[in-house]
Amino acid sequence: MPAGAETVDIDRLRIETERIRCVFQQARLTLLVTVLNAALIVLVMRPVVGAGALAVWLGLNTAIAGIRFMIRQAFLRRRPEGADCRPWIVASVLGSAATGLLWGIGVAAMFPEAETYQLFLAFVVGGMCAGSVTVNSSHLPTVLAFILPASLPLAASFLMQGSLTRTVSAFMIIVFVTALSITSIRAHRSFGERIQLQLALTREQRSLMQANDRLRAEMAERRKAEAELFQAQKIEAIGHLTGGIAHDFNNLLQVVSGKLELIRRTTEAEGRALGYILDAQQAVKQGAQLTSSLLAFARRQTLQVEPVDVNALLREFRPILAQAAEGNVQLKLDLADDVPKCWTDPAQLQAAILNLVINARDAMPAGGEVRISTGPARLTQADLARNPDAKPGGFVHVTVRDNGVGMTDAVLAQAFEPFFTTKEAGKGSGLGLSQVYGYARQSGGHVTLHSALGTGTEVALFLPVRV
Repeated sequence: MPAGAETVDIDRLRIETERIRCVFQQARLTLLVTVLNAALIVLVMRPVVGAGALAVWLGLNTAIAGIRFMIRQAFLRRRPEGADCRPWIVASVLGSAATGLLWGIGVAAMFPEAETYQLFLAFVVGGMCAGSVTVNSSHLPTVLAFILPASLPLAASFLMQGSLTRTVSAFMIIVFVTALSITSIRAHRSFGERIQLQLALTREQRSLMQANDRLRAEMAERRKAEAELFQAQKIEAIGHLTGGIAHDFNNLLQVVSGKLELIRRTTEAEGRALGYILDAQQAVKQGAQLTSSLLAFARRQTLQVEPVDVNALLREFRPILAQAAEGNVQLKLDLADDVPKCWTDPAQLQAAILNLVINARDAMPAGGEVRISTGPARLTQADLARNPDAKPGGFVHVTVRDNGVGMTDAVLAQAFEPFFTTKEAGKGSGLGLSQVYGYARQSGGHVTLHSALGTGTEVALFLPVRV
């Protein structure tokens, strides 16, 4: 079924539901007035109609009103919707028709010859019909089911009198009922149009709310993408700057190292002087390690790429990792089966994993668990949208998770930047994650970082299966 036709059917059922709900909500007043008017007619007509017939007629009116009231209470209690309302619509129409027939047949049966009583009956029946139109105008079948059987027998009774005035009275009743029917049709149509408009407005409001939600989601996604792009561009710019400085500084260190070695060999340095030379050489080595880390971040280090079985590498490297974890930090390996070999520098991979384990240990001063897992992975173009160094395809992931203190969003945004650290002075250079980042990217791989305060941190290295 087309969407438009389905919407029309749904609206039609909702309109019918509202029509019959309105009828039943007003039914208590309608039934009360019906019983009171029946009692009034019995009181007035006692001089000209037998008491037994009046009692039976009043009893039937009261019984039908009671049944209709119980139906009304059941409807309001169950609150049916849509197609479930159809039995209740039938019950409403039948109840209205039963009351209308009882009034029409009863009035015709007790129709007196005295004009005063005839006018009284016509007044009461006309008022009942007008009241039905006023109260039940939302549902045309319920209105017509009462006013037609209640009024037409009265008109027939006037016609049977044969006089001109009675004939005119009969036609006046017919005209009155016709006018009430036309008014009911218009009210019925107007009620439906009003509900239809409300449904259309509700749909439009819902559509606007959904559109606003989508717009807000798209704006949030765009802001996130812009922030990620800015961060990637910033790290890229820092990498270019750092690589150039580190390369030049490394050349200077090589000159200094060479000259210090020449001084040590060509002089008879002893005692304090020799100590100075050895201290200077040690400082040069530390400077070389620093520049090596910077070159790794800038993706300018020399890699010895070869096929690597990461599971075998981790099993062999486990004692060193366990020693790095130390104390009450437990190291666990979760190695998947059938992990393909990846192309990378095994020594740099070991250094990267060692860095991650040390970072995880430092994030759990009260102890915890470091879990290293491996497995195959497939990254798409969308996954690598801001990583031009990697191509979509098959990868091997090495993931290091901890249940430590985690990072704030501000720290997370700067975690890969060189020299950025949250550790105390002298306890960290801020080059661990930046070195891991540069190594992964230079290997043609990818790295992701997820963290939240109180839940720990997860760093995943993705290394290509084929170069």
